[in-house]
Formats: sequence, C-alpha cells, structure tokens
Amino acid sequence: MVPAVRNLEVATEGRLVVSEVFDRFLGDREQLAPGILDWAVSLGHGHYVRGCTRRVGQLTVTEVLDLVRNQGIQAIDLRFIDLPGLWQHFTIPANQLEASTFAEGVGFDGSSIRGWKEIEESDMLVVPDPDTAWVKIPSLVLTCDVVSPQTMEPYSRDPRGIARRAETYLAGSGIADTAYFGPEAEFFIFDDIRFDQNEHSGFYFLDSIEGRWNTGRDEGPNLGYKPRYKEGYFPVPPSDKFQDLRNEMMMNLIECGLEVECQHHEVATAGQSEIDIKFNKMLQMADDLVKFKYIVKNTAHRHGKTVTFMPKPVWNDNGSGMHIHLSLWKDGENLFAGDSYAGMSETALYAIGGVIEHAPALVALTNPTTNSYKRLVPGFEAPTHLAYSSSNRSAAVRIPM
Repeated sequence: MVPAVRNLEVATEGRLVVSEVFDRFLGDREQLAPGILDWAVSLGHGHYVRGCTRRVGQLTVTEVLDLVRNQGIQAIDLRFIDLPGLWQHFTIPANQLEASTFAEGVGFDGSSIRGWKEIEESDMLVVPDPDTAWVKIPSLVLTCDVVSPQTMEPYSRDPRGIARRAETYLAGSGIADTAYFGPEAEFFIFDDIRFDQNEHSGFYFLDSIEGRWNTGRDEGPNLGYKPRYKEGYFPVPPSDKFQDLRNEMMMNLIECGLEVECQHHEVATAGQSEIDIKFNKMLQMADDLVKFKYIVKNTAHRHGKTVTFMPKPVWNDNGSGMHIHLSLWKDGENLFAGDSYAGMSETALYAIGGVIEHAPALVALTNPTTNSYKRLVPGFEAPTHLAYSSSNRSAAVRIPM
C-alpha cells in the first residue's frame, strides 16, 4: 500500500490520530447521492468532477471565491476536527465568505468542544484552508485550522495543527523529509442499532441481514447465505450482501478525489467491510480519512443502513481495526528499505523500536476506549503482542511482504 520496497504496518483502530509523541521520533498518527451532485467544471489548474473536488495542484483564495460565484454556491460549510477526531461544522451564507476570511477567520465557542477551552476563555477562530475546498451542492465545504483570536497562533489541541508541526519537525530533524501514511479502515454495516442505559436497565441490540444469528429468523422468506462467524473473508454474493453498496461508497470516494485501491468484505459476519485508500502525507491523509468516514456513513444512511467504526461491536467475532502503513522518505528514497530483518533498513528497525518504546503513551490515542480492549484479545486476528514480526498479524507492528 505504501510505495516502493518496504513499509511498516502499525495496528491501530477507528481514527487516524496524530500524536505529539511524533516529536520523539516519528508520527502516529452521505452518501453523496449522484442525483443531487450533477455538475462539472474546470477551473485553472484545479479539476472538479461531479459533486466533489479532484485537485491537480493547490487552489488559491481567488480560485475558491471564483468557484463560489460561478457555480451559484449558496452556503459555505466550515469544518474542523475536534480533539477526539470527529468532524465538526457550522455554516455561513456564501456572501459572508470574503478574501479576508481566509486570514481573519470566523469565530466560534471553543468551550462547547470537548477537551478544548473553559467558558472564561471560550472565543476561538476557524481559518479556512482554500486547498481543502469541495462542493456538495449547494454548499462549498472548507476544512479549517483552529487559531487563538488573541494571538492568531495555531491552537495547540487542533489535530491539523499537530499534524503540521509534526511534518515540520520531521523535515527539520534531518532524518527524513516525508512520512507517508496509508490507513486500512474497517467498519460494520448494520440494519438496526438500539441501546439504552438508565436507572433500572441497560442493553444494546445490533442486527444485520448478514448476521449469522439470523439463520432461523422468519424473513418471509429467509434466503439463507449468512456468513459464518470468522468466515466473511471474502465470499461472493449472495453471501456478501453489501457488494453493491460498497461499490457505491467506492465510487463516491473516487468522485470526491480520494484514490481507492480496493474494497472487500472483511472476516466477520454482519457486514464487516474494508475500503483501502492510497497512502499520502500526514495532513492530507488525515483530511482524507475524515472525508472517507463522512462519505461511507452517509452513503449507508441513504440506503437505510448505519456504519460504525467501533472496534468490537459484535462479540465472538473479529473486530474492526485500522492498520496504518507508514514509511519515511528522503530525497525520493524509501528509508525503510534495506537488507536487515525482512528487508528492512536500520532506520526502519529504529522506527519500530520507537513505536514499541512509546506504545504505553500511543495506545491512549490509538486505542482510546474500553471497547478497544475487547478487540485486542487472542484468536481474532488482533494484535496481542507488543512486538514486531514479518507477516504475523498478532504483532503490534507487522512487516508485510
């Protein structure tokens, strides 16, 4: 997945999280319905396809403003990433977007965002990044950086700001000039989810047309073909009931500028799936992954399904991880390729050592919930050993072929 000879695969899950541990050595890190997205336009060196942006080069502020005027955009959706990694947004009328907005930003209440500001210091700004512009008619979507209004300095807890600092630090370290990240995001597609916890009861209930537990259900008629537990990798339809839906997700991702490598059913029953997107630099990949989750969830929602990236929603079957392929490069050369163990270089082995050394800190970010550790148990292809190994999927760091 990562270019050239060798790369590391770090087992994580759910979110592509950027950690300041990078400063020690390296980084951790709607349905867009076709019927409402029929437009296409070429603008300068930026190329747009139906519904979303596919950029060939960067966009300037002037080009973004021209796009708003020429395409009849009515609203500007300003989005940013909170500390836990969720996309947040608010919307302004298109006539409120000016060139000065890209320098001065737009205010919001930072005390209402988890883990950020106290109420007595709540004022914050989002500053749009013009290179992130894409269209979901009749809105233009811009991903923003978060800054302090008093100093106009990047906010220390803004994940995009952390990613920028990490990339700058790496380039200044002399070790490498580029780090590539390639996540493999796994998820479940459910038909029904219910849960409650109150003073006198608590429960959760999940269901899927594919669920093995539904072999005896009256479905008027039940046509069978429910994948057995741990045998969902990867039969053809009709056992795989979500091939067409994943194809639609894949095409929506491609239309929005993401380079998809493949899609397939995963090991678990009940619609576990995976769609792989091509590696990229840290900040671009982080932006792409939140867009990926947004598109996948909304594509499913349009079809009356719900998608979850939760690590272990189904007991006694494989959970969902997010392997992250990573490699360090300098002057166009892959620094992880060499003649040591499994074809790795000494630099790669030191990088592995850095991940293992700082694992106790990293898991607070890469595996942040109690549900995470219900997945990390033997027998379900989840990493259970703080070790590295060639091709061994139970190791925290795996070196693929």
